[in-house]
Amino acid sequence: MGAVVLLQGARRLAIIYLAILAGTVAVSALLGLAAGASVARSIAVGLYVVGAVFLVGCFVVGARGPLRGSGQRGENVPIVGARRLRRATQDERTESSRTAILLFVLGLTLVILGSLLDPSHAAF
Repeated sequence: MGAVVLLQGARRLAIIYLAILAGTVAVSALLGLAAGASVARSIAVGLYVVGAVFLVGCFVVGARGPLRGSGQRGENVPIVGARRLRRATQDERTESSRTAILLFVLGLTLVILGSLLDPSHAAF
């Protein structure tokens, strides 16, 4: 059962990644055509930008401290508007680390893909 769950999760992750990739390529190509720039260069810059956003997200998620905010009824709220603070559970800290790693890998692959497609810089 564990292998089936992992395969389903990997399939969902691949679908999300391909949707982000296709959306980035489509929007970048349209913006490049509208600006009169090279489509290949526009796609590469779009991949750079989206990859950088993922990498910034990796930093933001990974830099969360060990404290979480609690509201009046015990619900999770941002620390800024919290009534009181509590220590994060081990599951919350593990999830934060895994999410940061996932965002790092996705961002890095987008930046690398952009650099491979960039016509203004030769990869090899």
